[in-house]
Amino acid sequence: MRHSRSQLSRGMTRRFFTNSAVCAAALLAHVPIAYAQVATSVDDVGGFLDLSRKLSAYDDLDPVIAARIYEALLAEDAANRDGLAKLATLSAGATDAGALKAGAGAAGLGDLLTAVLMAWYTGTVTGKQTVMIAYHDALMYRPVADGLVTLTYCSKGPLWWRDQLPPGVTRVPVNFPKVL
Repeated sequence: MRHSRSQLSRGMTRRFFTNSAVCAAALLAHVPIAYAQVATSVDDVGGFLDLSRKLSAYDDLDPVIAARIYEALLAEDAANRDGLAKLATLSAGATDAGALKAGAGAAGLGDLLTAVLMAWYTGTVTGKQTVMIAYHDALMYRPVADGLVTLTYCSKGPLWWRDQLPPGVTRVPVNFPKVL
């Protein structure tokens, strides 16, 4: 529908107002979710990443996975924020993982330290509700990465169907040996 100059100069129409209100409501409905996901500061995650590097003895840990583990630990228990801050402070003064473990045990934070290490190695944060953080990037798969595929129910490895099939092989299953 084309509007004449006189219709446009009259101001806002009901249709324009309704469409604008619906669009604005749809956009504003997603704003609290976006802000809620960025609840942790960069310093907190940076300290957690430094703690994780010292604890695991791996310098190449993924900062995105670190942020997800950190947020999952905070969601598990709000008291973990203070505990993780204390562990980050202990980590800065510790020379290695053994000294960090001894210091955490003396401060009563041994269980939280173990939970952090388990989260990195298994890729999950367990507690009231188990949260899957990383599957393929879990640290438990690193020692055997050169010889074994990441565990899966498929014997050819995860996402095997994305690769090109060898010549002469089709995707139709062959009933061999014939059972039916």
